[in-house]
Amino acid sequence: MSGALEGIRVIDSTTMVAMPTALHIMADMGAEVIKVDSHTLFRGEGGVFPENDPGERHWDRDGSFNTLQRGKVGVTLNLKEDDAVNAFKDIVRVSDVIIENNRSGTMDRLGLGYDALRAVKPDLIYLSNTGFGYTGPWRSYAGIGRMFELTCGLSQFAGYEGEGPRRVGISFFDQHVGWMAVFAVLAALHHRDTTGEGQWVDFAMYQIGVSTLGDAVMDYISNGRSGSSMGNRHKYLSPHGVYQCKGDDRWIAITTENDDQWEALVDQMGSPGWAQEEKFADPILRWHNQDELDQLIGDWTKDKDQADLAYQLQKTGVPAMAVMDGRDFALDPHIKEREFFERVTHQPETDIGTRLYFGRPWKMSKTPAYIRRPAPMLGEHNEYVFGDLLGIDQGEIAKMYETNVIGKDPINPGSAKPTNLTRQIEQGVGSTIDPDYRQKLGI
Repeated sequence: MSGALEGIRVIDSTTMVAMPTALHIMADMGAEVIKVDSHTLFRGEGGVFPENDPGERHWDRDGSFNTLQRGKVGVTLNLKEDDAVNAFKDIVRVSDVIIENNRSGTMDRLGLGYDALRAVKPDLIYLSNTGFGYTGPWRSYAGIGRMFELTCGLSQFAGYEGEGPRRVGISFFDQHVGWMAVFAVLAALHHRDTTGEGQWVDFAMYQIGVSTLGDAVMDYISNGRSGSSMGNRHKYLSPHGVYQCKGDDRWIAITTENDDQWEALVDQMGSPGWAQEEKFADPILRWHNQDELDQLIGDWTKDKDQADLAYQLQKTGVPAMAVMDGRDFALDPHIKEREFFERVTHQPETDIGTRLYFGRPWKMSKTPAYIRRPAPMLGEHNEYVFGDLLGIDQGEIAKMYETNVIGKDPINPGSAKPTNLTRQIEQGVGSTIDPDYRQKLGI
C-alpha cells in the first residue's frame, strides 16, 4: 500500500538514536531511505542480542541497530576513498533529502557539506543535526541524547525534593528530536513543492529539549521565578502521586484535578472518616497536607491489584493508571488491539527470526504507515543502489569491492559478548526474566 511519503528518497548518514529514529519513521511512511553505513568502522562489543546471543554476525544481530534501521535499504561506503565520496554524490543526485548528524565541519571536510552537495542537486534538502546548532557560543560543543535532559533543565524538575536533580531515563530526548526532525523535513519538502527550492536545515537538539519545558521557561520570563524539583508531585494538584500496590514493585499513579474527581476517589475508598476532615476539605488544603494524604491513600492501595484498581478508578472519572514496565506494555491488550507492535521477519542469514517492533502513535486511513522491511544487513543493498539505481555495471561494482570502496563484511568486526542478565538483575538493572517470553508474545 502506498505511504504518505511514497516517491521520496532520503539518504541516512547518521548514527546514534535521534536521527535514525526520524529516518525509520519516514521509511514507515513510504520513503525510500538509503542507510549509508561503513564496513571499515569498529562496531563495538556491546549490544542487546536475540536470545542474548551475538551469533557469528553480531553486527547484523544487534537489537538497537535492527530497531533503529528498520525499513531502510543499506549500502556501505568507505568515505576515506575518493571513489566512495563520488559514489555518495551520485546517490545524492537521485535523492530528495539527506540527513546527517556529524560534528560541525565533518561533512565539509569530506567534501559532502551542503554547498558541495547543492552543486550536485540544487533542490536538495539537507538537514544537519548537531547538539547545539551551527551558531552561538556552544556551536562547537559535542552533544548526545543522554545529556540534554540535564542541559535543558528537565532533571531540575525530575528530582525529589531535597535530593537534587535526577536523570529521567536513557536518552530521553532522542525520540522527541527524531519526531521533530520529521516535521522539519516535511515542512522543507512542502516549501520545495511550492517554490522548487531546496534548503539547509540547521537542527539543534538542545533547543528541542528546552522547548518541551515551556511552562518553566514562561514562568521565569513572566515572573522571574525558577522552579525546583517536585518528584511525583504537582505545583497545585493534590493528590498527585504514585502509590504502591499488591505485588513486587507494582504501583499506580493517581491524581484529582477538581472536587468531583476527589469525591469520586473518596467514594471508591469507601468514604473513610479521615477524608471528611477539614484539612482535606478543598484543593488548597489537600495540597498543603499532601504528605499525610499520600500516606493515607498508599495505605488503601497497598493490597490492591494495580490494573484492576486503575480500571475501577477510570470508570468513575478519576485519572489513574497502572505504572507499567516493559512486559506490561508488550502484553497490554489495548496496545494489541491498536496493532501498535508489528511483526518483522528477518533475513535467514541473521538467525533472528520474527520479532516485534513498535509502530507509530497514529493511523492514517488513506496512506497507512507500517514497517516495510527488516533492517539491512551490512551492505545488503549495494547491488541494488549502485547497480539498479545508479546504473553502475557489475564489473565496476566488483572493482569497488576489490578496492575497499564498498564491502559486506566488516574489516574490524571486534568481538561481542552476551550480557550477563543475572548480574544485571542483581544490580537492579532488570527485575526478572521470562524464559517463555516468545510464547507470550506469540512469536
